[in-house]
Amino acid sequence: MKRISLLLCAVFLLALGSVQGAVAAQKFTIGFQPYDTISYQVIVNAELGLWKKYMPAGYELEFSPALQGTIVANNMLAGKAVAGYMSVMPATILCSKDQQAHIKMVGTLGMSEGTRCSLVLVRKDAPEFKNNEELAKWLNGKVIAAPKGSASDQYLRRFFERYNVKPGEYLNQSIEVIATNFRTKKLDAASAWEPTLSRIADDVGEGIARIVADGSACDNPDLGILVMREDFIKDHPEAAKGYLRSELEAQRFLLDPANQVQVIDMVSKYATGIPKKVLWYSIYGKVPADRENPVREWKSFYFNEQELANIKAVAPFLHQEKVIAVPALQDWVVDDSLARAVFKDAGYTPVDAKATLGYIYGKKAEECPFKE
Repeated sequence: MKRISLLLCAVFLLALGSVQGAVAAQKFTIGFQPYDTISYQVIVNAELGLWKKYMPAGYELEFSPALQGTIVANNMLAGKAVAGYMSVMPATILCSKDQQAHIKMVGTLGMSEGTRCSLVLVRKDAPEFKNNEELAKWLNGKVIAAPKGSASDQYLRRFFERYNVKPGEYLNQSIEVIATNFRTKKLDAASAWEPTLSRIADDVGEGIARIVADGSACDNPDLGILVMREDFIKDHPEAAKGYLRSELEAQRFLLDPANQVQVIDMVSKYATGIPKKVLWYSIYGKVPADRENPVREWKSFYFNEQELANIKAVAPFLHQEKVIAVPALQDWVVDDSLARAVFKDAGYTPVDAKATLGYIYGKKAEECPFKE
């Protein structure tokens, strides 16, 4: 009987330990938009399981794709996601709602001089333009669209102001509606973001539109932001740090030219319906095709001077457009201290003061490794 009692006790303790382990394990959600190049690295992270190398024991992550950044933002405000991937515009809108939840900008996902979501698309039969001034004259009186409150919207408004463009109509349309309206010839021009741009443009896509100007036309860069709930950082500091460490590795993997085919193979599992050659061109291609500067984008991981300046400029624009209620974000919102600590602990040396991790140099369409 004594032996049986000891065996039962042992079984009970093992079962109790299993239950306690199950209770200790915590699951958190990471939100992202697969139809946006700033989310490509989170797909790399999920597919390669990089987070498993750096997250503390007892944590599980679920990567939740959404068709719109607003869904990611709403889930974060509701506590259904602890981190999210988005452009600086929706990130600023999200972080301005500090009465609902405290959300921090903790790192950068990549930045460009306006070759991701600060571009002008025109219908395929539009004339050739020698310069931005010629383009601006043609845009007068035309039907133009962009998703309101987006980086593309900000870009067009700056372009209109700089070149004194007076559209016939300036419409608030989603990227899906913009693509449809180019197909049905209801739009003269628009601005949207990758990979939708490359999908409908003539370089590797459908050829129903042409990319004719980028952000350099009016000094409008674009920036991706990793946002994280403040309570997650506070209550689970090692998990937050571990996730950022995996994000660092994902960015490094994406930057390595040797990994381009593997990256696009992974992304294509999430961005369904878009040809691989389009997905490749959306991040590794030279856009616009006649751009003199070969740099497509750079990755800094934490915030350098240009990223901070861009963040600072966004809130006043959104406030002026009555998208957010405040003219500036709270001082605590932009906090890359954890990212800087992670970078230092990893032992990496910054490439330079602009691109801490490195650059992506755009390639010509004919260099694409995918045929379809």
